[in-house]
Amino acid sequence: MSTRPIPAARSACPMVLLLLVAGCAGSMGTIRPNPVAPPVTAFDGSYRNTLRLTSTAGGAEGTDWCQSPGQPVITVAKGQFTYAVPHPNVPGTPLPTFEAVMADDGTFAGQATVGVMSGWIKGSHIEGKIDGSGCVYGFSGDKV
Repeated sequence: MSTRPIPAARSACPMVLLLLVAGCAGSMGTIRPNPVAPPVTAFDGSYRNTLRLTSTAGGAEGTDWCQSPGQPVITVAKGQFTYAVPHPNVPGTPLPTFEAVMADDGTFAGQATVGVMSGWIKGSHIEGKIDGSGCVYGFSGDKV
């Protein structure tokens, strides 16, 4: 059995091939974030609305904690709006605020730490639902 040494060129061949292939990859170019769609402004305006309690659950059940005057006017600007739901009967008077974004078809969706909001605008009318922690509301109104 002979133990001939492997020539250096032969042992370096896989490494050279790897470096050669890696060098051929070229530049990946400038990395750009996905383009941001322009805001949907067709529904911009102010909507006078009323909030109504539709159900309660958990710790809010059997209390007046879900009673809320709501936000009397929703103002949609640049395809976005916020809806604040004051809770004057809850200790600490929390004020969850839901942020929504409009879609091309008039639907909207948003959330806050305590729940979600969804709905739609058709013509001059707005309808929505807020599903919060223990309190579920519906709201509706018309453009002013």
